[in-house]
Amino acid sequence: MTFSHWQRPHSFSVPGFTTDILIIGGGLVGLSTAFWISELNPGTKITVLERRQCGEGASGRNAGFLTKGSASFYRELHHKFGADKAKSILHFADTSLQLLNQLILKASPEMKTEKTASLTLLRQNVSEWSDFPHENFGFNWKASSELPTSLGFFEGGFEHASPEFKINPFQLISSLRLNLEARKIQIVENVSGFELTPDGCLTELQTIRCKKVVLALNGYLPQFHPELKKFVNAKRAQMLAVEFEGEVNSPYLHYDPAELVYWRKSQENVLLIGGKRLLDEKDEIGEFDRLSPLIQSGLESYLSHELKLKYKVLHRWAGTMGFTENHLPLSQKISAPLDTYVIGGFSGHGMGFGFHAAKEMAELISGERTETLFSSLKKEVINL
Repeated sequence: MTFSHWQRPHSFSVPGFTTDILIIGGGLVGLSTAFWISELNPGTKITVLERRQCGEGASGRNAGFLTKGSASFYRELHHKFGADKAKSILHFADTSLQLLNQLILKASPEMKTEKTASLTLLRQNVSEWSDFPHENFGFNWKASSELPTSLGFFEGGFEHASPEFKINPFQLISSLRLNLEARKIQIVENVSGFELTPDGCLTELQTIRCKKVVLALNGYLPQFHPELKKFVNAKRAQMLAVEFEGEVNSPYLHYDPAELVYWRKSQENVLLIGGKRLLDEKDEIGEFDRLSPLIQSGLESYLSHELKLKYKVLHRWAGTMGFTENHLPLSQKISAPLDTYVIGGFSGHGMGFGFHAAKEMAELISGERTETLFSSLKKEVINL
């Protein structure tokens, strides 16, 4: 969808201005980066630029899983990077959740959270998982008889019992925003940054002069500059919220890797479900947040045939995520007309990794570190 120059909700009250650090992208990672920069250097003048409203991208379009990730994800990392590096990523995610809980969730009276755990469910061929040392990653095996009765059709599952959370992601964005506004951090919405120059960033309305730029656009990085298409692919994810009849006596954040489905209860009789990307994989590539009837039908089939639920659809939506080749984010300094950093391509793990990744980015910008965890695993050469 495009808008003419006249249709866009302009911020004419914000003329061209100067800031120390410009963060382009007002999602969880962009706002968190502003938070951590102000923590490290309170006197820094920071501006967050968002082309729509803060949180309208992937940060406000997910299932509200504040999680470290599934056992299948860490099994994949174990295969790719070995045990030590895979465990360092798990520790990174665990630290991210602890920091976010301590500094934002507990400090925000408007936040409603539910402490829980994640459960990676297996249907069959459990023996194939013998190559994954799940105990070393903090996952406990639960046999079918140990699962909630509504999950009895699974052979078992890997539970990660350390605290994870169910949240309303828009409440999280709102809490972060209020925190930044209290710190006098400027947030400019409904304005797009589209070109970097040696002096700063051009928008459709003004020139923002700055010393440093952070591109925190996740799946929309390829839209900002064609060079970034080599490193981040935009892919859609489909979601459903339903009011259901039937028994779902499981409090977990659920992953079903065989079906590429994830789901959780939101309220006593409301369930959120997403996934099924492989049903329409080629058509799910792209930035436009459109519904896929084929995938939506697949999600409904899962509710009916797997979970045995009667339900009424409350809402359907899609969101755009950024995926990298190794499913780990970009987080590094890049070559551009001015001092520029990129953080994005979270491959579906932005909620779990984002707050800690933003902290490392702030430390990189301030000179307190020379690389981030993710650039140490694989640093890309990016020239804009």
